[in-house]
Amino acid sequence: MNFGLAFSYVFKDKKWFEKILLPALCSLIPVIGPFITQGWGLKAAKNVMEGRNEDPLPNLEFGADLGRGFLAAVITFIYNLPGIIIGGIGAFLLVSISDTNNTLPAIFGICLGLLIAILALLLNFMSIVAIANFVGKGKFGAAFSFKEIFAMLKKSFVSWLLVLLGQILTMSIIAPLGAIALFIGAILTTTYATAVYSHLIGQAYNKSTEPGLMEVEILE
Repeated sequence: MNFGLAFSYVFKDKKWFEKILLPALCSLIPVIGPFITQGWGLKAAKNVMEGRNEDPLPNLEFGADLGRGFLAAVITFIYNLPGIIIGGIGAFLLVSISDTNNTLPAIFGICLGLLIAILALLLNFMSIVAIANFVGKGKFGAAFSFKEIFAMLKKSFVSWLLVLLGQILTMSIIAPLGAIALFIGAILTTTYATAVYSHLIGQAYNKSTEPGLMEVEILE
């Protein structure tokens, strides 16, 4: 996994500012904006999957990016649905026993919270691989081909852990940095973070699907 390239490839494109600015502005569109930006980022992941590691930054394609981003959001929702259901059932049970005594609801609430947190992390991790398989294969059903997804995880588990780390790093640290430059800076850094994260997805997918691949190596 080449972490350095994921952060630097954007600036190798002579039209990088234009290519970042347009999806950033689209992200401001109510309801559909985030889908467009995510779909645009996944096009970068697709370009990496196809071997364009150095120059995968895509142009904005409004309709195609919107559709791709929407399907990715649906995949994420479906993968997180078990956690939502368990959380709902748990909340109902917590309310049901809240009048019994003071100790039991507290213990139950703590255990439930830990379970939901672990489950949410696991399901989010799985959804990343599922979305990558969807993008790589170009088929919505590929996101639910669990045999392929578990094979990808088994083949290069560390790569996907690095993608998860990259997601946390870019979305929780890099993206908010734009707030220092006020509103415009915030949407630009968020879109840049999407581009970085998408490049990592493409790299991990390649690591997981190439035959005879050895364990992941982090390059500076």
